[in-house]
Amino acid sequence: MTTLCLEFSSDRRSAAVCDAGRVLAESCVIAGRTTSAPDLIAAALRDASLTPQQVQRLALGVGPGSYTGIRRAIATLQGWHLAHGLPIVAVSSFDILAHLATELDSGPVLLAADAQRSEWAVALAEGGKLSEPIRLMARAELDARIASGQRVFTPDANLAGSTRLFPTAAAAGLLSTHLPDADPTTLAPVYLREASFVKAPPPRILPE
Repeated sequence: MTTLCLEFSSDRRSAAVCDAGRVLAESCVIAGRTTSAPDLIAAALRDASLTPQQVQRLALGVGPGSYTGIRRAIATLQGWHLAHGLPIVAVSSFDILAHLATELDSGPVLLAADAQRSEWAVALAEGGKLSEPIRLMARAELDARIASGQRVFTPDANLAGSTRLFPTAAAAGLLSTHLPDADPTTLAPVYLREASFVKAPPPRILPE
C-alpha cells in the first residue's frame, strides 16, 4: 500500500513515500522551522514518480519533539484525509529513533528530546524498541547519565556528550505498516505535561 509519511518533530523535517516495506523516495530539510510541507510532499512524490491520487495511506511522527512542527504535520495530513478519505497512522517519534539507533548501537540506549523548562523527554530503548514508557527527566539528571557513560541519542544539538540522531519520515513509513489506523479527528502531539489553562477574568466595569 502506497503510504505518504511526514516527520516534523525535529529540526530535520522530512516527507517520504513507502510501499510494501520499501522506501520509494524521501525529501528533507535541516533546521526547517518554516518548512513548507506541500513542497516536501511534492518533492517526495516527484522522486517516487507518483501522483497525489496514487497515495493510499498516510502516516506521521507525533513526537515527542517540536510541538509546532508536529501540529503542522497533523494539520497537513488531516487536510489530506478530509480531501481524499485516506486512513492515517500515528507513529511515536521515539519508536522511530529506537529503530534507527540499532544501526549505531545494538545495546541499551537512552533516547532524549528537549521538552523545554530544563526538562527532557526520555525513554530507554534496546533492540529497536522502547523498553519503558516515555517520561520527563531533569536536565541535571540527564547530564549525570551521560557523564556516567550512558549512550544517549537525541535529535537536539544542545546536549553535550550525546549522539545526534533524527527521526525520519522513511522510518515512520516502514514502522506504520504494523500499526493500526488512528482517528484523524483526535490526532495530537505527544505531550508529557498536564495541560493547564487559566480562565480570563471577567471584564471590568468602570464607573461612569
